[in-house]
Amino acid sequence: MLQYIKDREQKPVPGVMPILAGLGSPQEMKLVDEEWHTQNFMWGNARERKRDYWNKEIEDKWRKTQVSVRTRLVSCYNCPMKCGATISVPGISTYMMKCFSKLTYTMAAFSDLDFGFRIAQRATEYGVDGFSTPQVMAFAVELKDAGILTDEDFAGCPSDNEGKFYWLLDRIVRREGIGDVLANGTYWAAQQIGKGAEAYAHNNIKKHEQLPLKLGMLNPVYYLMYCTGEKINITQIEGQFPQAPFLTMEEREDFVKDWIQVPDEKFKKYLLDWELRGERSNPYYPTVDMSVDIVDWQEMMHHIDDALGMCAGLSSFPLKPPYHIHNYPTLISLATGMDMDEAGLTQVYRRNRTLVRALNVRRGLRRADEKPPEDHWKKRFPELEANLLDAYYKFKGWNNDGIPTKESLNELALDYVAEDFLLRGILTDNEGTPSKETSPETEKK
Repeated sequence: MLQYIKDREQKPVPGVMPILAGLGSPQEMKLVDEEWHTQNFMWGNARERKRDYWNKEIEDKWRKTQVSVRTRLVSCYNCPMKCGATISVPGISTYMMKCFSKLTYTMAAFSDLDFGFRIAQRATEYGVDGFSTPQVMAFAVELKDAGILTDEDFAGCPSDNEGKFYWLLDRIVRREGIGDVLANGTYWAAQQIGKGAEAYAHNNIKKHEQLPLKLGMLNPVYYLMYCTGEKINITQIEGQFPQAPFLTMEEREDFVKDWIQVPDEKFKKYLLDWELRGERSNPYYPTVDMSVDIVDWQEMMHHIDDALGMCAGLSSFPLKPPYHIHNYPTLISLATGMDMDEAGLTQVYRRNRTLVRALNVRRGLRRADEKPPEDHWKKRFPELEANLLDAYYKFKGWNNDGIPTKESLNELALDYVAEDFLLRGILTDNEGTPSKETSPETEKK
C-alpha cells in the first residue's frame, strides 16, 4: 500500500485540477498553483468570480509567501502524505494549517495570501470554522456597504480592509456588539438583522454556509450531493468520480483502463460517454439514474471511512485511491476477525446512512430543506431537479418527503426507528407523512 502511495505521488492523475491529481487531504500546503480555486470559487461572501485573476506574477508572489512561512510539512500519525504544514509568520505564534483555509480568509477579504496566513493564525487559536467564519465576516462588510449595518454597528472598527476583518473576527468570537449576531451564521444573522439582509445570505443549504461557488450549468450529480448530504458540506461527500468530463475519448479511455476502484463496471461506461458539450453533457447527462448511482458510491466511501476512522484523503476523496470497496472488506476481516465481504460492507453503509438520515428527520429535516440557493447555478431545471430527488429518495428507500419508510427501516434492522417514527407521527401506518407537525406532547415521549 505504501508503494501505491509513492507511485501516485510520482505519477499524478493527468487532466484534473491539482488537488485531485494526487492523494491525501487536498495538498494545499504543497501546492502553489491556485488558478482553479481563485478563478472558479467566489470572492467575498460568495459575491464575485474573478475569471482572469491568476497570472505568473501572482503565482510567483504567492509561492514566495507560502515557502517563507511554511517551516515544514506535517502529517497525521505516521502517514507519508504530509497534507498539513506548520506555519510561522514573523511576529506571531506558529500554528498548523491544512487544506482550503489557506484561501478562505484571503478571498473573503479580497486580499492576498500573506493576509490569509496572518489572520488564519488568530482564527486557528480561536478555533472557528474556516469556511463559515470568512463568509460571515464578508457578509457583514457587504451589509455595511449596502447601508443595512450602520456606523453604530461598526463603532471602533478600523477603516482599512484587513483591519475590518481582524476586528470582526474578534467581535464574533467574543460575541460583542454586532459580533453576537454574526456568530450565529449568515442565515440566522440575516433573520435577526432584517432590512433586506436576507438577500445577502445567499450561500446556505440547510441554513449552513457552503463553499463559495456560483456556477453556470446545473450539474445533476452535484445537485443531489448539495441537496441531500447529511454532513452539510459538499467536501464531505464528493470523491472518486471525476468532477468534470475529460475533453477527449483518448483521455477517458486512458483514465478507465486502470480504474479498479469502481464498484461496478458500469461506472466506466458513464465516464466514457460523458462529454463537455452535446447530448451527453450536463444537465441531462449523467442521467437521473446514473447520477443516483454516482452519488451513492461517493457517499458509501465517505461513510465507510468515517466508520473505520480512515482519512478520506486515502480513500473517499481522491481519484483512484489505495483503499476502496474491493480491498476494504479483506482489510477489515484481517484487522478485526469479522467475516466481511463487499455485500456486507455495503449493507453496513446503508444502515449507517439511513440511521444518520433518521436522526436528522427526527429533528425536522424534510424535502423542503433539500435545495441549493436559487443562484447556485445560473441555468436551473426545476422538473429535472424534482426527478433527481424523487429517484434518489426511491433508491434510498425513503418516501417522497425524504423520510425512510417503515419497510426500508425494518430491512436494515432499524425496527426501533420505525416504531419511534410511528409514535412521533413522523410516519403513519400507511407510510404517509402526517399533515400536521408533531405535537410537543409526542416529542416528549
